[in-house]
Amino acid sequence: MPMPADLRDYAGRYDSGSLGASAEVTAGDGGVAVRFGRGSLSRLELAAASPDVFRRGSMIARFHRNGAGEVVGFSYSDPLLPGLRFMRPVEEGNRDSLS
Repeated sequence: MPMPADLRDYAGRYDSGSLGASAEVTAGDGGVAVRFGRGSLSRLELAAASPDVFRRGSMIARFHRNGAGEVVGFSYSDPLLPGLRFMRPVEEGNRDSLS
């Protein structure tokens, strides 16, 4: 499971080019919080389930790393939205392809 210091690795802004949508991820107690969209007021709190995987019921976020071990994106799935992909903007560390 990720330790609290490691949770900061996931924090930041992510974009979904295919949807024109964004997500903001922040570190929380034992997990991460995701806020979808720039004007979204609700945060989705997800608990650590395994390395790079966070969930709440059937809502799952799987984070992806590049060859250097940097978090570069995540995939989000729930029963209504399977397999949405979000990537960090290049200036935030998306320098290499996903591993």
